Amino acid sequence: MCTSITMSTKDQHVLLARTMDFAVVLEGEPTFIPRNKFVFVNDESNDHKNEYAFVGMARQVDKEHFVFADGLNEKGLSCAALYFSGYADYNSQDTAKKYTLAPHDVVPFLLSTCSTIEEVVRTMENAQVENTALDFLGIVLPLHWVVTDKTGESIVIEYTEQTLHIHENTIGVMTNSPDYKWHTTNLRNYIGLQPEQKTEVHLNDMVMKPFGQGAGAFGLPGDFTPPSRFVRAVFLKACLQDVQTELDGVTSMFHVLANVDIPKGVVKTTQAYDYTQYTTVMVNNSLNYYYKTYNNQRIRCIQLGNEDFDATTGKIWSNGDTEDILYRNVKK
Repeated sequence: MCTSITMSTKDQHVLLARTMDFAVVLEGEPTFIPRNKFVFVNDESNDHKNEYAFVGMARQVDKEHFVFADGLNEKGLSCAALYFSGYADYNSQDTAKKYTLAPHDVVPFLLSTCSTIEEVVRTMENAQVENTALDFLGIVLPLHWVVTDKTGESIVIEYTEQTLHIHENTIGVMTNSPDYKWHTTNLRNYIGLQPEQKTEVHLNDMVMKPFGQGAGAFGLPGDFTPPSRFVRAVFLKACLQDVQTELDGVTSMFHVLANVDIPKGVVKTTQAYDYTQYTTVMVNNSLNYYYKTYNNQRIRCIQLGNEDFDATTGKIWSNGDTEDILYRNVKK
């Protein structure tokens, strides 16, 4: 369970925001990866090192490996992975691809190799996403992805029935299952929503007036299912006013996503509770990465542009502090 929003401010700042909603405690921490320090192995067993530096929310699995759920790179490309259970079906039977990726490696791979949406599309058309399990969860993650570049162009990447689908993200919102086209079609059920107040209604001799302000949004779904969160996010985003600057945009994104934020205890799974573990807002033009966590609602900002892209070590921001992270030796 997750919700993502993309938008542009009036002064042309592009933002990608997301909530991370999950039952398993992911222990994600903001992590910076400099150039040539993150290694992927493709199907020809050649080490591929990251061309671009990036920052994102990641879990460090061991000294060498990180799992990124979202991130922003030095070229102003941002990406986020969202759960896509019951629908994700990867192209594992295709062996004529240039890249072999696990689903949980798609985010860092795109951030490390691409600078534009055009490059992302070309990369994914040459990628084979395999049914590779994530060790610490013991499952193959069913995912789809939202990607945005600094021009404001945004796409949704999905695999269904072992076929790659790339949708232009014209709505600027994504949640979880069903697929993107289903969600956009479902919006037609809510065309009566409006920010304006409803007027009084006359029924024979009875005059019925709204109880208070906000009646224009009557019928807006309030539950936490993916379709309802999608509709709620679309409506709230469409009603935003005076989003002029980066600060306006970041403030607005956190307010909108607060309306799909899941408190711990509201959504119970078979063994635990889904809840919003963190919320991030990435600004593609300024390279600023904003975030807050469930237990610390203070909004913090990492300025990727201030980091040394060619540093010998990366960084993890833990409880407001930073620490260096070490890497294995990589081939020259």
